[in-house]
Amino acid sequence: MLDLSTVYLGQTLKNPIVASSSSLTNTPEKVKKLEDAGVGAVSLRSIFEEEIEGEIEGLERQVEHTEAWDYIRSAEMSHGLDDYRRLIRGCKEAVSIPVFASMNAKSSSFWVDHVKVLEDAGADGIELNLSLLPVDHHDTEDKIIQFYVDTVKQVKQRISVPLAVKIGYYFTSIPSLVDKLHFAGATGVVMFNRFYQVDIDTNSERLGRMSPISSPTDYSIPMRWVMLCYGKTEIDLATSSGVHDGETVVKMLLAGATVTQVCSALLKNGVEYAETMRTELESWMRQKGYSSIDQFRGKLSQKHSKRPKSFERLQYVKTVAAHA
Repeated sequence: MLDLSTVYLGQTLKNPIVASSSSLTNTPEKVKKLEDAGVGAVSLRSIFEEEIEGEIEGLERQVEHTEAWDYIRSAEMSHGLDDYRRLIRGCKEAVSIPVFASMNAKSSSFWVDHVKVLEDAGADGIELNLSLLPVDHHDTEDKIIQFYVDTVKQVKQRISVPLAVKIGYYFTSIPSLVDKLHFAGATGVVMFNRFYQVDIDTNSERLGRMSPISSPTDYSIPMRWVMLCYGKTEIDLATSSGVHDGETVVKMLLAGATVTQVCSALLKNGVEYAETMRTELESWMRQKGYSSIDQFRGKLSQKHSKRPKSFERLQYVKTVAAHA
């Protein structure tokens, strides 16, 4: 009997495949379909500060008095959070797998002031999506990292459920950031945010955007950093982006991932594809003689390398030499 279970954000998952925050997780009915397809947990679609602000701004022209404006702002914020609270409760009633809430905002006050609502609604854990792309030359890395750390500390003062932080990879030292987030109170870190890439239409001379769907080759970036962080921190390591099949799930686990988040593969192939990915993981484990994930998790991480100090350099040399 194969044991695919893993512990992530304090919850025991039946397998390490997590449906990540997207349109696939925005209703209890869709989340139920994901559970039936065999995912181990779901991260609900994110609640965005901008979507609530957008509702407010639509009423701005109708308000003449500051007091009325303040009242409407408060009411609209509450309305948006009420909808998300109902989503959490509906999903918790519909499924037995862990349900993680997700917040995506541009100001720390939004996370700090409203995160308790998600815990009270029954979320098993909370994922903070810190999708900040530094564009101001006055913002130093020290300042940005301090913002991350301070936000996590403030949020953890208000909730008791586990907290995961979804980060981008535009940092000088990701292992250092992961360590700081752990000591600030985070239980997990998700590698990485998929920043939507802009494009230029040369015919219209307008800005456009590239497809938000990940490529099967995108897994290499999160896999590398999980390899380097595994065994050096107690924080749970989740990977996101580029996980398109069961073989990639295996790669992430060998690198040291606690769970793998999946989105694009399910959008392209249907939610039922989660069962295919799980079956591919099981087949590989049987072929290799493994009965549990713990037997091989992190096997190819830097921690288990015979030459850990040269681990990253060796991969570089091998790659260059192969194409010389």
